[in-house]
Amino acid sequence: MAQKKKKPKVLLKKKQVIVLAATIVAVCACMLTVAIITSPQSATPDAASVSQESSSPEALANSATVEAVPLQDDGVAQVVAQLEAAERRAKEAERRASEAEKRAKEAEKAAEREKNAAEQASVREKTTAERLAAEKARAEKLAAEKASSSKNTSSSGTPKESSTASYNGGASSSQARQLAMGGTERAGTPPSTGSASAGQSAGGTAVAAKDYTIPAARPGATLVFVLDDGGQSLSDLQHYLNLPFPVAVAVLPQLSHSVEAARRVRASGRHELLLHQPMQAINLSVDPGPGAITPTMTTTEIDAIVRKNLLEIGPVAGMNNHEGSLITESKVKVGKVIEICQKQGIFFLDSRTTSATAAPQAALELGAKIWERDVFLDNTQKRADILEQIQRGLAVANKKGYAIMIGHVWSGSNLAQIMQELYPVLKAQGYSFSTVGGLYENFGS
Repeated sequence: MAQKKKKPKVLLKKKQVIVLAATIVAVCACMLTVAIITSPQSATPDAASVSQESSSPEALANSATVEAVPLQDDGVAQVVAQLEAAERRAKEAERRASEAEKRAKEAEKAAEREKNAAEQASVREKTTAERLAAEKARAEKLAAEKASSSKNTSSSGTPKESSTASYNGGASSSQARQLAMGGTERAGTPPSTGSASAGQSAGGTAVAAKDYTIPAARPGATLVFVLDDGGQSLSDLQHYLNLPFPVAVAVLPQLSHSVEAARRVRASGRHELLLHQPMQAINLSVDPGPGAITPTMTTTEIDAIVRKNLLEIGPVAGMNNHEGSLITESKVKVGKVIEICQKQGIFFLDSRTTSATAAPQAALELGAKIWERDVFLDNTQKRADILEQIQRGLAVANKKGYAIMIGHVWSGSNLAQIMQELYPVLKAQGYSFSTVGGLYENFGS
């Protein structure tokens, strides 16, 4: 009985073991299933599902949308980069075109300058040739007149040769130098004088002032006499300082008598002092003398030389040019001279040694008032010629109200005597006398 009771206990234990094992297996299976389900690999579909899903229209659309986004961003960046590159190329092309246009304009200006220089050189060569021909013809004519004068003049009336030295201390100037500026109206160096002394014509016959009819002056007609080339001879200068009416004396710089001549003009108390500024003529063989403005000078150098001359001769009322046809044809250079006059508070008188003077245009652009020579008096020393030039000056004064007539100190007593003789006649006929600066009151606008 006891043995039968023990067998059920053993069997029960085996069942429990089996149940427990089954439970354990079930739990493990559940845990394994959960582990598989929650694993990342479980989120990835298998090849079949992927293939099946990707073949559906919705999957294809979603895939295209996802892939199109990065492709679209890359395309915009490329387009932007291309546009920026195109813009850079356009700007570079524009810059190169601008540079090319600038170079073309510079080349055009250079060609124009060369053309103008060539034309000017041609004109100057032609002018020089014409002047040389005229010089030769006039020299021959004067030689013939001198020979004729020598035959017809009495021993007491022998023509007086000029002993006035040229500005550089040399001998009397030649006929070539007289005509270097061309024409009969030229400012500059004294002409050779194969002419008669004061009061005589080339043939020795006296020509009195009364032989010339002096027209009555129109109201306000004013005469201005300017004597150039002071500083060469103090004795010649004194003839003009003794005149009973005011004249202007233009003194050359850096000569042996320049400072003393200027002092005497100022000390006269009646006459006006000018700086007679030397400038280069078109004829480069003509030396304008010390203190001159030359073609190669810069405006800074022009400023320096003119101020130096003003310090030596000044104080002055104004200045005019000695020779200077080449310089006064340059608007830049003569404009610089006029600008200096403006700053110094003095006037500029253009001696007009060339009809192509640029002084009026330069003065207009600077807003300056300048004066201009109307007549040259003593290109020859013949009394009749001088009187004829004075007659021309009277006609100008009666037409525009005043006339500026330029003579030269080296004419000495010859011109001074004529001016002294005419003074009472001119005054009686109603003409007034003035210096250049005195014109401002009535004609300065």
